[in-house]
Amino acid sequence: MQRLRRGDPAGLEALMDRYTPYLSAIAARVLPGRPQDWEELTADVFLAAWENRRKLQPEKVKGWLAVTTRNRCLNRLRTLREEELPLEEDLLTLSADSPQRALEDQEAARLVREALDTLDRTDRELFVRRYYYGQTVARAAEEMGLNLSTAKSRLRRGREKLKELLGKAGYEFEAD
Repeated sequence: MQRLRRGDPAGLEALMDRYTPYLSAIAARVLPGRPQDWEELTADVFLAAWENRRKLQPEKVKGWLAVTTRNRCLNRLRTLREEELPLEEDLLTLSADSPQRALEDQEAARLVREALDTLDRTDRELFVRRYYYGQTVARAAEEMGLNLSTAKSRLRRGREKLKELLGKAGYEFEAD
């Protein structure tokens, strides 16, 4: 830590050697199946440590690194949801074989996005983790710090709300 605080790159290298596996494990837990992101986020955290080296307290560095990694991973998760949640493509897997069909698909995707936007932030994150990223309810609940039964209730209420909003827009659903 002394070397790091003085601006010695060897101090950063020692920090990286010691904490890279730990930070990678945190990243893997928040962003499963995305090793390219783990590496990038871990490197970003070490860059942030270098930039904040004079503020870091030796007894709190591990916690600072963990919290910074987790927060950056959650930010990445939010970004991925926005960038990689092309509801136009995922909502209906039918081919858009006509301009009319393409417009209908775009409208359906817009309605789903609007319906998701009506959910509060926690419910929306839980919904996306479960139905877009395929996480189990138990894992999503654990990672979000929710009780399992609470998560299940939130998902059920979210499904009901989405079904109601889409029903008002003219979409029909099969009986449960």
